[in-house]
Amino acid sequence: MAFTGVFATLSGIIGAYASVPYIRATLNGKTKPHQMGWLVFCIMNGATFLSQYLAGGRASVVLFFTFFLGSLIIFILSIKYGVRDTSRWDRILFGSAIIMIIIWVLTRNNHIAIWLTVIIDFAAMAIMVLKVKNEPNSEDPQAWLIATVAFVFTCLTLIGKPLSILYVRPVYGLVSDVVLLCFIYYYRNKSREKIHSSPLEV
Repeated sequence: MAFTGVFATLSGIIGAYASVPYIRATLNGKTKPHQMGWLVFCIMNGATFLSQYLAGGRASVVLFFTFFLGSLIIFILSIKYGVRDTSRWDRILFGSAIIMIIIWVLTRNNHIAIWLTVIIDFAAMAIMVLKVKNEPNSEDPQAWLIATVAFVFTCLTLIGKPLSILYVRPVYGLVSDVVLLCFIYYYRNKSREKIHSSPLEV
């Protein structure tokens, strides 16, 4: 398709920009990235880029490369500005990411690697949702909104291609980001309603 290159370029540019408001919010103290969570995201984005590329993806992998770079920067910033406390689930998630890489290396099966990244990324996103539930203002929705738009263009690069494993990560990424955005706005609105409904102290 003639527009594949255009869609890939747009997804890459928008994906790279998606990290900008998140990084800015982190430096300003408005967002506190979860250190272990972003380490897992960094590993997952790197593994997704390589596995998608080795599975034959080209235009559709541009976004995941930019996401890998962005998550790497955010992880580095989280060491100083983020949340350092880890739970049993965080450690299990990190261990699962390492096991996924080991399985990938041993099997050399990119299809297995892609499905494993989806499973582990789903768990990481669940931890993110729990974090937002406890601290509704700890995540900047703007960054996730921009990432969602980037995923739309990545999905468009696959138009005309036969249904294959290459569809899995872009479609999953789009759906998971939309779901996370819904949770962010839901818990933010719920938090505001709770504040407004609380009786004034005298």
